[in-house]
Amino acid sequence: MKVPLGITTLHLSQRSALLLLLAVGLLGFGGYDYVQQSQAVDNAVPVQATITDSSVDRMDGGRGIDYEPEIRYTYQYQGETYTSEQVFPSTGVRTYSDRSRAESVVDSYEPGTTTRAYVSPADPDGAFLIRERTPFPLRAIAAGGVLAAIGVLSGLGAKNPGQQELRPASESQPAPRESWVVRHGKALHRLSKQLLGACFVGFWLSMVTLVFGLLNTPGEFGGPPQEVQVDLLGPVGLPMIAGVCFWIGMILSLCLYAVWSFTEYHQLRRRLPNPKPPRPFRHPSRLVTILGTEDGGLSEYGQRIRLTGWAVLVAVGMAATLAYILFTAS
Repeated sequence: MKVPLGITTLHLSQRSALLLLLAVGLLGFGGYDYVQQSQAVDNAVPVQATITDSSVDRMDGGRGIDYEPEIRYTYQYQGETYTSEQVFPSTGVRTYSDRSRAESVVDSYEPGTTTRAYVSPADPDGAFLIRERTPFPLRAIAAGGVLAAIGVLSGLGAKNPGQQELRPASESQPAPRESWVVRHGKALHRLSKQLLGACFVGFWLSMVTLVFGLLNTPGEFGGPPQEVQVDLLGPVGLPMIAGVCFWIGMILSLCLYAVWSFTEYHQLRRRLPNPKPPRPFRHPSRLVTILGTEDGGLSEYGQRIRLTGWAVLVAVGMAATLAYILFTAS
């Protein structure tokens, strides 16, 4: 599918078109929710509300365990009585990965007490308690922006990059000077794969140990619903520390593999016939297209680019995930 875009044209595959549709959906929903929250925060008027019930709901999902503060209250506005369970001015539900943070919200609203709620004149039955925006709209906009950038770059890239055939190794010009990585390439490749496999197994073993430790710890899993006290040298703390260490080990092994793979890419590029195509790591549109191409549609040169790019992306994603978890836990 061809889409005119100013002085150029996007050549979109079915996958790129679906990606752009998803991006537009996320951008639209995030923008709509952000505007709705902004209007609610700016235009809401305070009213007196009576708390009828408050609790913390545990939600088990595929990504782990989250906790939602549930607060039910009644209020009057312009002579009418309303009931609401909305805590924040958002169409979505705000949850917390840490139970204590959800409890800190609920503790301020004990049943039978009166508090201040906020009502938007345009939506009197949708009152909320906390007058602040949730981070969900900005996250949806950011995710939609990333997907839109990927879709556009894929559409701007060459149609079939990464399919250049290589000349025989005997015809390529030798490197001016072999680097240390080139001389020890086989050892680095083997070390990176062995380290990745060992850390992967170690991480999941530590997670299994962590689950058993939580199940045998009095508290949230084994007794009354209270916060688990984590001892860094106990049956919960040690598996958590081990899991973080193994996670970091996987990131380092992927970085080591990427360094070796990038060196191999340079070796293969010397075997390309002239004129050589643009370097994909300097042209994001070509790189995105190669990353989305299956191995069967790439030459040895293209496959090496694809493996190098994915190794870097996975390492960056794992590092960002670890940083987010540590930031939210602090």
